[in-house]
Amino acid sequence: MRTPTLLASMAMFGACVGGIDMPTGGGGGGGGGSGSGTQTPQELFNSTVAPLLQASCASCHVGPETTSTDMFLGQTNNATSYYAGIVNDEAVNGNWNPAAAQLLTKGQHEGPAWMASQASTIQTWILAEQEVRGSDGGSGGGGGSSSNIDDSATGAEEQLAACMSVSNALFHSTQAYQIANMVSSEGNCYSCHNAGAGGAYWDIGSNYDTMWQKWQEEVFITGPYEAMASAGTPTTYSMITASSRICDKGLEQQNGDGTHPAFDCNQTVNGIQPLTALENYRLGLETLLGSGGCPTPAFAPPD
Repeated sequence: MRTPTLLASMAMFGACVGGIDMPTGGGGGGGGGSGSGTQTPQELFNSTVAPLLQASCASCHVGPETTSTDMFLGQTNNATSYYAGIVNDEAVNGNWNPAAAQLLTKGQHEGPAWMASQASTIQTWILAEQEVRGSDGGSGGGGGSSSNIDDSATGAEEQLAACMSVSNALFHSTQAYQIANMVSSEGNCYSCHNAGAGGAYWDIGSNYDTMWQKWQEEVFITGPYEAMASAGTPTTYSMITASSRICDKGLEQQNGDGTHPAFDCNQTVNGIQPLTALENYRLGLETLLGSGGCPTPAFAPPD
């Protein structure tokens, strides 16, 4: 079994398998509408990052996503597949935050870590994507009412994460953890998501507390919850339960827009409807925030 090692400096950020110091096509970068120079971010990825992934990661991470090792480069061994796979996996792209992107933070597991020049190349591309997309990732709509009004999506997420950090008893009393025990056509959700695949960290280990702690990190808070922008001016953001997005995952095969195993998002697990439990937990966090019981807004550091 692989054990990820999180490393402290960019020089030690992790490669997937290889570690050959390949030419990077220049370290320049910048995003904007035209990427680096006249390149879009995807063109920058194709010319500088895809060759690194081909040499170091493709042998283990291309193919159907059937296990928790996460075939994050898609099912086809080419740059287009790599790009689509990474763009659609927040755990890997870190919501376009290099410090949270598992593509960089994974660490050595079956090969040496990324060399500094390789890590710099990948970081340049991530920042180019961030400039175009915004660091808040552009999440879609969800379900449930909203809380934690803030002037940025990241600020709203930080606020909710801080409230989570002092709400372990509420997490257990609402049984928000039952989301991990939901059943799909290919087994329980935790069987694939216990390592954070797809940015959803559903884990039954350590009496569910590992999952609770992971939800407080920037890259995983967007599994159960997400920021929603207001329609007014100035734009503000609030946190909602990601019910619609979670339900959409269970319908991907039926709708022909993905391969995620099918599941009924409204199922009852151990006498609890998980999406209702998630919403009850969020409502409890909202009450805690309103009473002044939450610490200063901040994500938990990745461990």
